[in-house]
Amino acid sequence: MPSELLHLPPLYTLVGLYRLLTDPFIRQPVLDKIKHASIRGLVVGAVYAAGSWKLMDWFVRHFLIGQGWNVFKSHKALEKETGGVGGGGGGVVNVGIGRFSVPVDIVLYTHLFILLPQLSSILRYFIYKNLKIARSRAYSLTVSSRGKPHEFWSQGYIEEWTQPPTLPGSSQVDKNGRRIRSNTQYIDWILWWPTQLVLRKYLYLPLSPSLPLLAPLVKSFLRSITTGEYLHQPYFDAKGMSNDEIWRWVEERKWAYRAFGFAASLIESIPIIGLFFSISNRIGAAMWAFDLEKRQHLFSAGVIKPLQPAQVGFYGMGKVDDLGVDIQKAEKEIDRKFSTRKSSDRDEEGILEIKGKGVGVEEKGKEKVL
Repeated sequence: MPSELLHLPPLYTLVGLYRLLTDPFIRQPVLDKIKHASIRGLVVGAVYAAGSWKLMDWFVRHFLIGQGWNVFKSHKALEKETGGVGGGGGGVVNVGIGRFSVPVDIVLYTHLFILLPQLSSILRYFIYKNLKIARSRAYSLTVSSRGKPHEFWSQGYIEEWTQPPTLPGSSQVDKNGRRIRSNTQYIDWILWWPTQLVLRKYLYLPLSPSLPLLAPLVKSFLRSITTGEYLHQPYFDAKGMSNDEIWRWVEERKWAYRAFGFAASLIESIPIIGLFFSISNRIGAAMWAFDLEKRQHLFSAGVIKPLQPAQVGFYGMGKVDDLGVDIQKAEKEIDRKFSTRKSSDRDEEGILEIKGKGVGVEEKGKEKVL
């Protein structure tokens, strides 16, 4: 990938989706793992939607926006706001913001807002085990497709800053020994499932048509850096990085991880198809890791000198045009260096090893992430 893409981290989610759709080396073994389970889940979801449609429609009309319990607001207020008349909760709402809003029947809107997450949960139930394998396989196959030996990934952590961030106190560690980032306690509380249940019950349903659209944006922002760090855990394992090195690595690039994690979390929050985006995001994370590792080799070889505090920039990686070296030429030299081994050698000592159909569902074989 071009080095300029490192300065646009969210685009790696699109790169991952593109490769999943166009690269048969990755697409076929990954989607084959979830194909049959997905068909079963979609059929069951369709039967559930058809069978519960009238009941859910009655519930929405009488207990959410009609006269019944009307747990959200008085019927008269809702009727005035939406233009509905009578006791059936009629009228429309403008879904969206400003000129980008569209009028939608309030009953249909509320119905779909409840139904789509349910269908997504049904599909997730059917593909859950195989989905984990498909995600791991997507990352592994993407790394393997780059054709680099194990030595390319295992050089260890190379510091890119002349003044790296100071580690927090030794008391700020979680139960796994990982450093706790500052000001994250309130985020954990907001993302705690009882808190989420209360928010969904009293805020996300159609008190305001904008809230269900804004809520995924807020939630994705809150979990952005942890999502980005989680998606790169195989990369950190391949480099043999310690918990302190992982903390410093992410801290130096925290806005890059926030940007990538926000985009990845947002598209994964889309009902149903978000499950498949969770696979393409692994591919995007692997492509980003490959570009980051090429940059690490440039620092290791002294092609790029450690960045001064004034050089680090917003994403912690400086700018493409202020390094004083021909990045593209230097990267080609690295490619030639790590492409001198014969393909047979890579097959014997390669990055990827997949045998059988996968691990995790009582199947024989072995599957490595890197």
